[in-house]
Amino acid sequence: MRGFTATEPSPRTIVVVGEGLIGRAISSRLRRRRAGTEWHRAVDWTDDRDVGAQLARALADSPVGPTELIWSAGVSGMTLDENTLVDRRRAFDTQLSGVLAACSSRAVRVHYLSSAGALGPPGGTTRFETGTVPYAHLKAAEEDALERLDVDHVVYRISSTYGTPRPGSRSGAIGVLVENALRGRETLLYARSTTMRNYVHASDVAEAIVRNLDTESSASQLLAAKRSHPMFEVIGQVERLTRHPVAICYRPPTNDHDMVFDPRQTSPLLPERSLESGIRMVIDGILAQ
Repeated sequence: MRGFTATEPSPRTIVVVGEGLIGRAISSRLRRRRAGTEWHRAVDWTDDRDVGAQLARALADSPVGPTELIWSAGVSGMTLDENTLVDRRRAFDTQLSGVLAACSSRAVRVHYLSSAGALGPPGGTTRFETGTVPYAHLKAAEEDALERLDVDHVVYRISSTYGTPRPGSRSGAIGVLVENALRGRETLLYARSTTMRNYVHASDVAEAIVRNLDTESSASQLLAAKRSHPMFEVIGQVERLTRHPVAICYRPPTNDHDMVFDPRQTSPLLPERSLESGIRMVIDGILAQ
């Protein structure tokens, strides 16, 4: 958990809960923005009550003011099973309740990171079937929990996200493809060569969310690229930009649909970064390590 507390021009605290691929990008963007005094609290994720306890300790030292709570601590993966689903639902309820209790003396707005691949765009239409896997049920249940608690919140339905691989953290399919190409390794790809996917770089997602912090809007957002790409095109781009062959072992898709959105539904907050530009960022990030 990482926080940024500002006193000028008025007291405000921004808290990032969970620093995986997207959470790390959000913290990095806030740091460059000079969003305020930075602090960090380690969280014991085996104890669902620890999130609220750590936040309460951190806020005790922060001036009272509005709090923007960015919830990027969700699990990932369309392969989530039903037993894990029940545990994760219970964990989320405990974690969120503890966090809101820690903020009870403050005006709080929760920014919740959901899944466009699992649930489609908020309030819009999609060209693929959604809501049929346990992961989709989990994200829907978590969105419902926010509604039940009657807390001010923004839901971001986010498309497939990628970034520079880091130890112990996921990087999305493109991050894996680039790293394996540079290292001469084969990539297991759970898709077909013609499967359409919609990819956004983690830094673009972070930019969109940070931009929304400066608004009073609680409208749900679709954070997705206006154009989707077939996997053979993505692989071709990786080969061209890395100047390395990409060895692929195809596996049956775990979510067998084309992820294509109506570009009119995508959020205007999301920067228009091209797939080529994003892949170049991943390459540069890996080579700089």
